[in-house]
Amino acid sequence: MKSVKLILFVPIILIVALIFLNSYYMLDNAEEAVIERFGKMASVESEAGLHFKVPFIDTVKTFNTNEVISLQYGYVPVTAPTTTEYATYQDNDNEAIVLTKGSYLVNIGAIIQYKITDPVAYYYNVDDQEGTIRLAFESALRRNVQNQDLDNALINKDSIAREILPDMTRKLSTYGSGITITEVKLTDVLLPEDVQFAYDDVNIASNEKDSNKSQAEKYANEMLPKARADAYQLVQEAEAYKAEKVAQAKGDVENFNQVYEKYRVSQEITKKRLYIETMEKILGNVNEKYIIDIDNDNVLKFLPLETKGGN
Repeated sequence: MKSVKLILFVPIILIVALIFLNSYYMLDNAEEAVIERFGKMASVESEAGLHFKVPFIDTVKTFNTNEVISLQYGYVPVTAPTTTEYATYQDNDNEAIVLTKGSYLVNIGAIIQYKITDPVAYYYNVDDQEGTIRLAFESALRRNVQNQDLDNALINKDSIAREILPDMTRKLSTYGSGITITEVKLTDVLLPEDVQFAYDDVNIASNEKDSNKSQAEKYANEMLPKARADAYQLVQEAEAYKAEKVAQAKGDVENFNQVYEKYRVSQEITKKRLYIETMEKILGNVNEKYIIDIDNDNVLKFLPLETKGGN
């Protein structure tokens, strides 16, 4: 009889133990519990310590509202880090490839950090919480990067991340996701390997262009002042020559007018004077001078006035 009682008593003890073990749960600091009863929310508990529930009927879902959860985007871990080696990753092309302004391809890797601030909304309003965060991030990322030039996208990843954060926060808020995004960080903004070589060639050509332009500007800065100085000097010389010729012409006109007035008064005297002055100018440049007189006796008479080589 004792053995039979013992056999009957053991299951009862086990059942009581199971009921007892399923009748309470513990909450740590910053943890909140959502209690479900028959598949529906019964209550929410946020006080740390020991709490009781209806065994086998209530289901408890606990969430740490102080934990920062990290989500990787654009790549997946391949091996975990060890004490001697870093973790290794592989690009997720379905996420990583993004188009910039001008339809250039870039590879983007990112880390999204978030907290569960409303466990009820997090558990009930969104079926796939991680997938929803990825979709919200992807939407904000692509909208922002598509407005960026290629060079800006490659250089200004921090500013892009700062712009994505509020956009992503607004989108998750409209979903009622119960999630607060604490930080968005772009770890990589790189060109695909197939594009990198072409981009390097473009950069080299651009640098050569800038160098040639700089040399041309330097040459222009050196030559233009000299050319302007030469042009100014030529203009000044031309103006001086012009003034000289104009003055000379005016003097010649005045001289001619004076001679003409004298000619009008005494024509014969003026003719002789002009003839004599003209002959003086002409004969003054002749080394050998002869006076030839031809009379009617057909005898040629001449008188040398200066010897050869004289003045």
